Amino acid sequence: MSSPTLSPAQAHALFDILTHNETYAEIENFKWPEAIDNYGHPFKKEDGVQTTSPLLQLLLNKFVLKIPGLASVPLDFWQERCRTLVAKLAEAELSESYDKGAIGSRKTLATAISAILEYVSRGCLGGYPQHARPGPDQQYDTSNADDVMQAWDDAMQEMIYGDLLDELFDKAAESEHLEGHSSLVQGAHEYILINLASFLHHVFVLSPDGQYLLRVIENVHRLVPYSMARQTLKVGNAATMINGMLKLVLTKLSVTAFTNWIGISKSADDGMNLLQQILSTVMSWDNAEFQKRASQIEKSKDFIDRDQLKSVKSHVRAPREERDRLRSISIEQSKSIVTVILESSDPPLPSDLPDTEHAYALEYYSTHLSIRDREELTKILCRLQPDLLTQAIRELVAAYDPIIRAIHNAVDLSGTLTDLENFLAELIKMSKPQKQTNGEPAPKDAQQSQSGDHLPSVEDYVTLLRKHMPSAHRFLHQIAKNGPKVTETYRNFAKEAAAEFRDPSPPVVEDDTKASAPEATPSEPAAGAMTAPLTAIFGTLSDADQKDVLTVLDSHAKYLSALKSSSAARMKSIIANKSSTTYGPGMYLARWHSLIDDTPITPATANGPVRTGREVKGEMDRKLHNGGEPDETGENLATSAEVSNAPDVTLVVEKLGPYFKEVLKGMEIMG
Repeated sequence: MSSPTLSPAQAHALFDILTHNETYAEIENFKWPEAIDNYGHPFKKEDGVQTTSPLLQLLLNKFVLKIPGLASVPLDFWQERCRTLVAKLAEAELSESYDKGAIGSRKTLATAISAILEYVSRGCLGGYPQHARPGPDQQYDTSNADDVMQAWDDAMQEMIYGDLLDELFDKAAESEHLEGHSSLVQGAHEYILINLASFLHHVFVLSPDGQYLLRVIENVHRLVPYSMARQTLKVGNAATMINGMLKLVLTKLSVTAFTNWIGISKSADDGMNLLQQILSTVMSWDNAEFQKRASQIEKSKDFIDRDQLKSVKSHVRAPREERDRLRSISIEQSKSIVTVILESSDPPLPSDLPDTEHAYALEYYSTHLSIRDREELTKILCRLQPDLLTQAIRELVAAYDPIIRAIHNAVDLSGTLTDLENFLAELIKMSKPQKQTNGEPAPKDAQQSQSGDHLPSVEDYVTLLRKHMPSAHRFLHQIAKNGPKVTETYRNFAKEAAAEFRDPSPPVVEDDTKASAPEATPSEPAAGAMTAPLTAIFGTLSDADQKDVLTVLDSHAKYLSALKSSSAARMKSIIANKSSTTYGPGMYLARWHSLIDDTPITPATANGPVRTGREVKGEMDRKLHNGGEPDETGENLATSAEVSNAPDVTLVVEKLGPYFKEVLKGMEIMG
C-alpha cells in the first residue's frame, strides 16, 4: 500500500463530501424513534452513552446548549418533553417523498437545514483558515462584488481571530445606523443581506414546495392576534407582561380547563390553547382542500375502479413494516408504489393501469398521505395528553425570564411586533406571482409563470430586506444601549461560539500586498484541522481504491470550484441591480438541491424506472396545492437554474463514510 497523499483541493473535496453526507444522514435518521433514544446527552439520563448522531451532537454541545437562556432549562425539558415529542413524530411515520411522487415540505425543509448545518460543521471541525488580516484603514466598496465578498472573508477573520465582535457590540450601543460602523462591517452586512435575500427567494420561488410554504405562513399570519399581543406587550411591569403573554398564548379553551381554573376539577388540561388552535386550524384548512381533491378524483370521468381506490386509500393506514416492505418491492422491481399496492391486495386487484388512470391513482394516494400527515401532526402537537408542547414552552419562558425582563425594559416590544407584522405582510404579498398590467412589459429576463405573471427576482427580496433592515438595527441598538447586562451575556456567548471556528494550524503566509488588495483571495482551501484524520482514513484504502477515490475527489473539487465561480457571478449580477436575477449566490443552494435531486421517487407509470427528485420538482405539488389545477407559478424554475449537477460520489461515501463517523464519535468522546 502506497503512502497516502491528498492535495489541498482533494482534502477539501473529501471533507465536503463526507460532512455533506453525514449531516443529512443524521437528520434523515430522525424519522426512526430510535434516533433520539440513541442520541445521548442531553436526551438520555444514562452517562457514557455514545451517540449515533455525532455531528449533530457536536453542534448541539458546542453551540445550542450554550445559548443564554437555553443553557438554563432543566434536564426534564430535553429528556421528557423534547425527547418524547421527537420520538412521537418519528412513530407517526409521516409520508415519504417516494410514495407521494413529489418533493414535499418536510423534505424541502430537512434538506435546507442540512445544507446550512454542513457548512457550520465544516467550520467547527476544520476551523476557518487564517490569512493576513486587513489593515484598520482598509476600505470596501459595497457596490463592488469583489469588495463585498472580500469584506465577508475579512470580517470572519476579525470575528474569529480578532476583536471585531467587541467592536460590533460597542458600535451597536452607540448608534442604530449602519453608517456608524466601519467599512468592513458595512461590506460584510451587504454580503449577509444579499445571501439572506437569495435564501428567501430560493425558499418561496425556486423550491419545489415554495408556494405551499408561503400559503401556510400566510394562513398563520392571518390567525395571529397581533393587536391583543401588542396591548399585552405595552404593559410596563415585566412580570405582568410575561404572565399576560403566557395566558394569551397558552390558556386552554375548554370546559375542563374552565372547571380546573375555578377549582371544581383537577383533571389534565384538555382542549387547545391559542398556539395549538392556530396550528390545528391551518392543518384543517389544508385537509379540507385535500379532501376536496380526493372527491374530485373519485368522481373523475377517467373511471378508476372503486375497489382499486379503496385499496390505495387503506394502505395509507397500513403498519410501518408493511409500507416499508411494499416500498422496497417497488424500488427493486421498478414498479409504481400504486402497482405494488394493488398487486398486494387481498385478493389482488388489476394493477396494469393506463397512464391516465395510474396518474389519478397515484395522486389519490398522495392526497390521502397528506391528509394523514396533518392528522398525525395535529394529534401530537395539539391533542397529546399530557400536553408536552405547552409544558415545554412554559419551561422555556421560565428559563428565559431574566432575559425577557431585561429586553422588555430595554426595548419597545410592541413596536418591534408591529415591525415584524409589516415585514411578514410585505414578504407574503411580494412572494406571490404578480399579475401583469395590460400593456406593461415585464422586466427584461424576468421570471414569468405560464400565465404570464411576474415572479419576484432576488433583487426584489434585496429591496424588501433593505427596507426593513433598519427596524432590526433599531431593535439591536435599543438592547445594546439600554440592556448592558443582557448585552454582555450575548457578547460572551458570541465570542465563545466564534472561538469554536479557530483553526489551530499556523496562518497562511501571503505577500504583503494582501492587506491592501480587496480582490485578493485566500490560498487554496484544504480541510484545516481535519486534514490529518482524513488523510489517515484515506490511507486505510487499498492502492486501487485510493486511485478510484482520488478520481472522484478531483471531479468534486472541480464541481466546487465551478459552484464558487457561479456564486460570485450571481453576486455581481445582484449588486449591479439588473432586477432580473433568477438564482441567487450561495454554494449551499446547489448542495441543497443536490439532496433534493437525489431523492428517489416512485415510477410515473405502472411499470417503469424509479425517478429522482430532479425529474419531479413541482410536478405533484402543483396538483395537490391548487385543487388539481395547473400551478399559477408554472413549471418549477429550479429545474432551469444554472446549476451543474454534482458528480457521483457514492464510492467515496461507501469506502470512507463509516470511518469518518467513527472519527467523529472519537472526537465526541474526547470532547
